[in-house]
Amino acid sequence: MKIFKRFIAAGLIFSTLSGAAVELLPVEKSPVIVFINGKKYYVHTVKSGDTLYSIAKAYEVGENDIRECNPSVGDGLRIDQTVKIPVPASAIIKANAEKKRKKDYIVHKVKAGQTLYAIARDYNISVAQLREDNPSVNPQALSVGESLWIRRTAIGSSTEQQAQAEMAEYTNNLNKATSDDGFDHHVVQPGETIYSLSRRYGITEAEFAQLNDVSQGLKAGAIIRIPKAKEVEQELVAEAENTPAQTTLNTEITFQKLDNSQDLNIALMLPMNINSKPNASYVEFYQGFLLGLDEIKQSGNGNTKLTVYNTAHDQLKVQQIVGSTMFEGTNLIVGPVYEDELNPVLQYAHKNSVPVVSPLANISAVQSPALYQLSPAPEKKYEKIGNLLDGGRDIYLIYASSNDKEFEQEIIKELHGRPYSAYNYSFADQKSTFTPRNAEARAIESMDDILKSEKPCLFIVLANAETDVDRILGTISSSKVALTDRSEPSAQYVVMGTSRWGRFNNIDHTSYFNNNVVMISTYHAKRDSKAVRDFDSRYIDAYGALPSLYAYRGYDTAMIFCAGMRGDIEYNMLDKRYTPLQTTYKFVRGNAGERYVNQEWVRVNYNSDYTITIE
Repeated sequence: MKIFKRFIAAGLIFSTLSGAAVELLPVEKSPVIVFINGKKYYVHTVKSGDTLYSIAKAYEVGENDIRECNPSVGDGLRIDQTVKIPVPASAIIKANAEKKRKKDYIVHKVKAGQTLYAIARDYNISVAQLREDNPSVNPQALSVGESLWIRRTAIGSSTEQQAQAEMAEYTNNLNKATSDDGFDHHVVQPGETIYSLSRRYGITEAEFAQLNDVSQGLKAGAIIRIPKAKEVEQELVAEAENTPAQTTLNTEITFQKLDNSQDLNIALMLPMNINSKPNASYVEFYQGFLLGLDEIKQSGNGNTKLTVYNTAHDQLKVQQIVGSTMFEGTNLIVGPVYEDELNPVLQYAHKNSVPVVSPLANISAVQSPALYQLSPAPEKKYEKIGNLLDGGRDIYLIYASSNDKEFEQEIIKELHGRPYSAYNYSFADQKSTFTPRNAEARAIESMDDILKSEKPCLFIVLANAETDVDRILGTISSSKVALTDRSEPSAQYVVMGTSRWGRFNNIDHTSYFNNNVVMISTYHAKRDSKAVRDFDSRYIDAYGALPSLYAYRGYDTAMIFCAGMRGDIEYNMLDKRYTPLQTTYKFVRGNAGERYVNQEWVRVNYNSDYTITIE
């Protein structure tokens, strides 16, 4: 059958090459055009009935031109296959000549650092319109002084959200057309930096600069090139990939108690680099861990010997590490990061009565009395907001065009039957609008209509775009101020967000205090606390940079477990609270044979008196 299908495909191609006038279905020419290495291409998705001949005819190019750009078509076309079609130079010249004959355009000269997205926002015009009116312009690389045609009648016709969506669509099509070159493309968002993007994609800043022209800095809307690789986790929780089947090692263990005369041999197992790319987050964890060990040494708590193993997120490599002679004699294991690497490590732990510390992952499928999990239990996440949900408050869920789906699912589950009103937020013509989303939500003219009811409120903001969050917070606080200025009563309220708002760089953080924002997080470090200030000072002296949350977690891990090995770790740690820096840990085990799991989430309160309190 496969041979028959291949014969049919070859026959179709042969018939067209021999001049047979056979065309079952007309080819629909794609409007999608991208720039790849300075050249323009249509992005065509193959549909049923398409042949090389019919595609070439529709785009007015030669079949050989298509073959040169897409070597894989030599094996025949596949439905939904992405094919790059070179744009004939004549089409660009013709389009440009047409524009020059028009009288209803203004000319914009590109300035240093400007992107197509930024220009679109300056004129409130769609990116698609700019590209249509300027077909020879490369959205990925505008030149200083380059002239762009701006259609007068289109000025003011588009929103920021539309421009962002259009840039995202262009980038998505570009990635489809370059799927085999080893790189992906990313649209720079407001507030993103070379440093943050380098960390996100697991490359150095120097490597980032080699891949992208950053001579004019990094501007919102720029399209950058990054290696095809999994993004580095932005939260202090490592998500397991290829989670193994349920594994239970329930043999009870009596851990060895070490006195100060004995060396503590520690194995630190981290994915320090993956595919030869350094992983900054885990390097920072390691650096924080070292500072913890140094403090333990200074306190006279015995000697430690640390061996660092690069797991590279490779299960086979983890097995080889555990089976090596170098690993023999290890009596404390920190890592590995991912759940799918734990089995061989736990086998060693049970055989040798060694505790294993999972520093970042939320474990779901593995049980063992040798295992300590620092990431707090998911089912405990919202225990510290019970007073907000059950405190007689009216509850409002605020959605936008883009929302945090995970946060929404968690909140809906937590509400379990409590009444709430849901609204869709939008911003147009310099006005914020809240549209009812469920039956409980009444129609309102503005946020004033909610706040002047005087009943305490809880606003849960599900939007995940920085601009939307900033505008929603600004709208709520502005309504409160307006009511106060009119000597009208205003309801007391709290706004709940997520720790992922921490990635926002341009949001006005005073709005957190003005709105009594509450967040639940796995970790928090308030830099004005003495413990954190002291650690920051030592970290800066040692490494020349401010520590990240990963560095704090590394320090905490060393201070809890390396010190704990000098006592009865099994019993002394159970139900005891530890606060090395600021975040508290409390380890609890359910039944015999199960792992020890941290129960303590952090509730961060931004108070109206401009203080931050931690619960």
